[in-house]
Amino acid sequence: MRLIRLLLIAFTCLALPALAGAQHERAYPLPALRVLVPAYFYPVPGSPWVRLTAAADAHPGRIWAIGNPASGPGASPDPTYVTTFRAFRRASGRLLGYVTSSYGAKSSAAVLAESALWFSWYGADGIFVDEMDNTPGAHEAYYHALYAGIQAQRPGALVVANPGTSSTLDYLDGSAGRCASALCLFENSTPFLSWTPDAWALARARKELYALPYGISSSAWPAVVDHAFQSNVGWLYTTDDVLPNPWDTLPSYFETMLDYVELNY
Repeated sequence: MRLIRLLLIAFTCLALPALAGAQHERAYPLPALRVLVPAYFYPVPGSPWVRLTAAADAHPGRIWAIGNPASGPGASPDPTYVTTFRAFRRASGRLLGYVTSSYGAKSSAAVLAESALWFSWYGADGIFVDEMDNTPGAHEAYYHALYAGIQAQRPGALVVANPGTSSTLDYLDGSAGRCASALCLFENSTPFLSWTPDAWALARARKELYALPYGISSSAWPAVVDHAFQSNVGWLYTTDDVLPNPWDTLPSYFETMLDYVELNY
């Protein structure tokens, strides 16, 4: 019996560090509709990161954020971002690192070098590839190479790519192979309620579609959320912010919207 007790104690001691580390990667059931926030604001005291982190803690597994220190990871790790991103992830938020592909003009080596920095400096859970081309036959192989390279850097990483408008199936998962985990097919302030994804997108899994309507008032957002879900969208963010940068703050209704999404979806 004494030997058994000693073995149990030894096993517990070995397991505790692993369990403590697992708290940084808590797993939750994936909700049907997740909120992916372009969090393009610097984490000064009292910044929207405070609300965003509190919201992630209140809605486990629901909220992801796109970090963007300098239109990418920057030239060196920013200690303020390191601390902020760590707090956000500990609160059950998940982080995508921003990179731009310049519609296929930026070398894949340069994009992958930036994605590697996101993983090594900030512990990102995936990558947001902005300025994605949508021209049929132009850059599908390029984006497949990016996707494969990111997966080699961090297996299972989420890769969300942003043409911001209608695209083709080949830029998601077609003849060249998988190009992204999900595509953002709407980024605009024009009437979202009249938007319908293309037929191919309606036939795909909900988790592969993302929409970013901005300039949405405090009275209009519930209809926007409902329409997004009815349009097969699995990733959504909407805000009352407007151009030139709709992503430099959180909407006044952010917490109320999250409660509504949690209750209904």
